[in-house]
Amino acid sequence: MDTQFGKPFAHTLIKSGWKKRSVFFELPYWKSLYVRHFLDVMHIEKNVFESVIGTLLNIQGKSKDGLKARKDLIAMGIRTELGPLKKGKRTYLPPAAYTLSRKEKKTLCKFLSEVKVPEGYSSDIRRLVSMKDLKLKSLKTHDCHVIMEHFLPIGIRSILPEKVRSSITKLCSFFKSICSKVIDPAILQMLQKEIVITLCELEMFFPPSFFDIMVHLVVHLVKETQLCGPAYMRWMYPIERYMKILKGYVKNRSRPEGCMVERYIIEEAIEFCTEYLSNVQSIGLPKSQLVEKKEGKNLIGNKIVAVSRVERDQVHLYVLHNENEVEPYVEIHKDVLRGLNPNRNENWIVREHNRCFIPWFKDHIYSKYYSDPASITERLRCLAYGPSFHVFSYSAYAINGYTFYTKEQDDKSTMQNSGVTVVAEAMHISSVKDLNPKFANLSYFGVIERIWVFDYEKFQIPIFGCKWVENNNDIRMDKSGFLQVDLNRVGYKDESFILASQARQVFYVNDPKSTKWSIVLFSNKVIDENTGDQGDIDVEIESFTRNDQDENIISNDSYIRNDHNEGKMAIMKSIIRARGKGYLKVSIDICLDGDVPLSSSLIRVDDDAGYLKVSLYDNGTCPSKQISILSSKDKGPKI
Repeated sequence: MDTQFGKPFAHTLIKSGWKKRSVFFELPYWKSLYVRHFLDVMHIEKNVFESVIGTLLNIQGKSKDGLKARKDLIAMGIRTELGPLKKGKRTYLPPAAYTLSRKEKKTLCKFLSEVKVPEGYSSDIRRLVSMKDLKLKSLKTHDCHVIMEHFLPIGIRSILPEKVRSSITKLCSFFKSICSKVIDPAILQMLQKEIVITLCELEMFFPPSFFDIMVHLVVHLVKETQLCGPAYMRWMYPIERYMKILKGYVKNRSRPEGCMVERYIIEEAIEFCTEYLSNVQSIGLPKSQLVEKKEGKNLIGNKIVAVSRVERDQVHLYVLHNENEVEPYVEIHKDVLRGLNPNRNENWIVREHNRCFIPWFKDHIYSKYYSDPASITERLRCLAYGPSFHVFSYSAYAINGYTFYTKEQDDKSTMQNSGVTVVAEAMHISSVKDLNPKFANLSYFGVIERIWVFDYEKFQIPIFGCKWVENNNDIRMDKSGFLQVDLNRVGYKDESFILASQARQVFYVNDPKSTKWSIVLFSNKVIDENTGDQGDIDVEIESFTRNDQDENIISNDSYIRNDHNEGKMAIMKSIIRARGKGYLKVSIDICLDGDVPLSSSLIRVDDDAGYLKVSLYDNGTCPSKQISILSSKDKGPKI
């Protein structure tokens, strides 16, 4: 291909097909590559989500359902019961399986408008919801990513027919699986099989216009993952973020590329120089925020409060049981109790140990300290002495890479940072007469009510006072794979304190299916390396490969909603004709979601703004509306 580019040669350029061969074809290994161009998972997910939510909420310009889509069904001879119906001068579209009633739209939008996420999880989801218009607006790519994978499957739990809801949920679960940072290669083949089945199920309900090229590309994501690895290594999020940095380099807008090059070269030179200063402590530069957030840093509030002896002893006992240096002394004390009380069972030994361990440990350590000071470390001596009764109290604290709030601070904030979970060892007994209790790790969920920092003379230990959910019957995994908790059922009031270093952040969203339950979601922030497993509760949502097979999914009733008759009226073509200088007579028949059609009105042309402002009124049954019509000087006004 010998093509000359530039304005003087524009008339000689080929009008269709390829105009030049890519320079990449000159690479010697180009012909042997399995994948020459990555499919961008970020934009595929965004476009699929916009098609789904636009069709469900019937968002104008985003919906894949309309008059032409219904006529396609008639032309193809499928789902004829969804064909458009003439009602006078209007065209009525019957409710399909995916058509939401106004009440269901309110339910979905209300759920999204009440979502509060932790700091750094995503943008404020509530700002994206318009309860007036019952639609989502100003969606960024990451907003689509978060809603698609986490909130949409929850939001539709109480709406839509079960088979349609199941298909959409499996599509969301597929994107959650394919976007994971850790993927088991053994399940990729099953993922491929399941996404094909899921798309076939969606074809049974959604119109053919829904299945554009973006929905088709979903089929190829698994194969690309097998060849190229996890999606986060090659999607566009870091590229888009770095483009923002490069745009910030531009100070002279007439020479943007030169500004970027100069600033980039300067940064490269500085980074090269800093490699020779790696062992030198910089003067005046603060510590990295990430390091501070992992080690612990107070953020909001700084009050000194006095705690009671009961609370102080509860915290002190918990601290001692979670210190590695104290662990041998715990076993020594239990052995002493067993020797003094040979007829007592293990349950009694544990209770007695918790009651008298603090004074015994203090006396034991100080007796050894006085006889041999070198045998006792400074930290062990401070732990034996115990903390002060005056503690520092905060409303916000950063540790382990998370930002934690108290519940009181959460209520005043636009974010939800008070949710917490911890894995702890618990004693299990079958009854009061059980002589051999068993110990096992359990996951506990709750909200933070107090953030205290206890002073142990030489060091400080941050403590979270939490309100925990009763673990017996108030934490469950439902059949859809969602972890549910009842936040109103409080337990473990005598064991409300944990070390801040043990906390892992979660947040709760209301379950639209039941007002009693809240659904647990985990924060996507940095997790401490020492964080253990989640005990005997599988906190992760089950894999996408979990699929309830239904052989009778196709039926005549699957395509149309019988539980409501809130179809929609098709948007008819508008007629505009002149009516004197500066005036136009407009006849518009617009009616959506079952509203009555709006009558004609006189409008005046606003030449300065380039728009025609139209006030539409019905016959007293619908509030007045106003729309703008773009005018064209060449071809006349157009809607």
